[in-house]
Amino acid sequence: MTMEINKDEALRCLSIAKNHYGSGNYAAATRFARKSIKLYPTDEAKSFLEKAERSAADEPVGTSTATSSSSSSPMNGSTRPASSSSTPSSDKKHTKEQAEAVKRILSCGTDYYKVLSLEKDCTEVQIKKSYRKLALQFHPDKNSAPGADEAFKLISKAFTVLSDPQKRAVHDAGGGDPEQRGMGGGGGGMHPGFHGFRTHQFGGGMGEEISPEELFNMFFGGGGPAGFGGPFGSATFVGPGFARRSYYHPGAGHRGQQTRQQRNTSWTLLLQILPLLVLFGYSLLSGLFTDDTPSFSFQPTNMYSQQRTTYSHQVPYYVNPSSFRTTARDQYKLARLEQQVEVDWVRGLQHSCQIERRERAARLNAASGIFGIGRNEEQYQEALRMPMKSCEEVRRFGYNPYR
Repeated sequence: MTMEINKDEALRCLSIAKNHYGSGNYAAATRFARKSIKLYPTDEAKSFLEKAERSAADEPVGTSTATSSSSSSPMNGSTRPASSSSTPSSDKKHTKEQAEAVKRILSCGTDYYKVLSLEKDCTEVQIKKSYRKLALQFHPDKNSAPGADEAFKLISKAFTVLSDPQKRAVHDAGGGDPEQRGMGGGGGGMHPGFHGFRTHQFGGGMGEEISPEELFNMFFGGGGPAGFGGPFGSATFVGPGFARRSYYHPGAGHRGQQTRQQRNTSWTLLLQILPLLVLFGYSLLSGLFTDDTPSFSFQPTNMYSQQRTTYSHQVPYYVNPSSFRTTARDQYKLARLEQQVEVDWVRGLQHSCQIERRERAARLNAASGIFGIGRNEEQYQEALRMPMKSCEEVRRFGYNPYR
């Protein structure tokens, strides 16, 4: 289940790796490909990592550095003078409001709800929206007030704790930094709020440290810190995670005294209407939780009337022709949109696959009788041959339908 949660993050890291590879930054492409594999290993990511490593090995010495420093220029749409990168942040002007905001953040200490200006009963969506707003406001390239860097790290720390269910539970139980109390020790001389900025585990299990800057870049699509990958309006965190929407449907037991015919009829009816309900739910949720990524629908409507298919797996979807024009001209945003389409599509298939598996198990149980008494071999074999279309489609996307 932990690996399943990391799937969206892994897909996004792989997308970022491909963007770096396309711009010639093979070192960054290799780094993000490895992160993708650690989050959730896929054959596509492993194959891409081998390709990126070969390209990095064949690259002349010094080329990667030059490419990395220049790769963000096309995204920013302008060329920055080389001397600007060496200008100390202390020379930049800051406003009184920025300085007061920094002091307010640092005064929160390890009260991470207060850091993000949230209540204890806040939702995951609210946590992400608050981080998005504050990270842009306190990023050192946007806020040069004294202590802005420390405030930025504290905001990142608050997000890593509150977005991890286990760490959040520990924090709610006793307050303070769950890593400091659970692991002991930390970075000396650093603010107690982030305690050396340990690790953001994206659902648990990873031991690789991710810095506040890397978290920021992953959250906003991998753009350079100076330009945030383009105008602020184009920064979107896609998917798992992030908009980590859980479609898990707890199984309901069918252990009553129903007859076999009633049970089979009920499941058959549910299987017939389930795809429509799932697709309608995804279309609705995609409109509710998407910020600046263009909305889409899996069913045609008056608003979403233009049909398209994703490049990777030919998944059909519909967009609003008027609002989609700007996305169609931006290959990066288009790739991110289609990635979100396929992630939502696979989630729907996984949900339908669970229903198919429960239906087959119910049929097998009904045909088996009680301790072998009353076993109907014909019905048992028919249940084994039951089509599992959604599960097969999940497998086509490279996922294990039985995980």
